[in-house]
Amino acid sequence: MWSQCRFRNDNWDCKSLMEFSWAQAVAALMIIGLIILIIAFIISCIALCCTLNISLLPVIGVLLFITVVIQFIALIIYPVRFNDLIFEGRYDYTWAYGFGWGATILCIGCGILFCCLPRYEDELTGLAKTKYIYTSA
Repeated sequence: MWSQCRFRNDNWDCKSLMEFSWAQAVAALMIIGLIILIIAFIISCIALCCTLNISLLPVIGVLLFITVVIQFIALIIYPVRFNDLIFEGRYDYTWAYGFGWGATILCIGCGILFCCLPRYEDELTGLAKTKYIYTSA
């Protein structure tokens, strides 16, 4: 993802994209998003596995949405600026770009889930009243 390779005259010519400031900014945004994601994961493990602290779940959701915004910005900047370098031929993005979009979509889903979980606090803690469905014929 961070190199540009051309196949010309039966020879591969590769150069690093990290000499461009936009590539460094995209890499920095992705690293910041990863750090926030790791923090959200650690907090979620503590909140769900150790103490069952329901009040931390919306905080985790907000952290995940911050990660989504940061990754979304990086994943938009990358192809826009990369396509400015293309003069001829055809360029393909690596699997890492698709993996980034997949991770962003999963973060959206997990953020929604963590924001909605506090509504089901009684079900999570086992204090919910059992609901019986009874019909008489």
